Amino acid sequence: MQEDQTKEDQVENNLEDNLPMVNYIMMHRVYDMLTLIANKVVGNEDTQKMIDYHDQGYLLGPAPSFQPSEE
Repeated sequence: MQEDQTKEDQVENNLEDNLPMVNYIMMHRVYDMLTLIANKVVGNEDTQKMIDYHDQGYLLGPAPSFQPSEE
């Protein structure tokens, strides 16, 4: 029983230590799925252009912005 708890603690600590990598992998999986969807909706050529822009460091959406509240 205690041995199982120790193994669970090790897995939990390992996951917490690797959260940036887990986040990186999950974001890539989302990106891959969106690329597949885009290929079906707008076509391979437009999707490849977007990927090329990303490789060059461009973002195709609006610039990030933050508007603090008036308070």
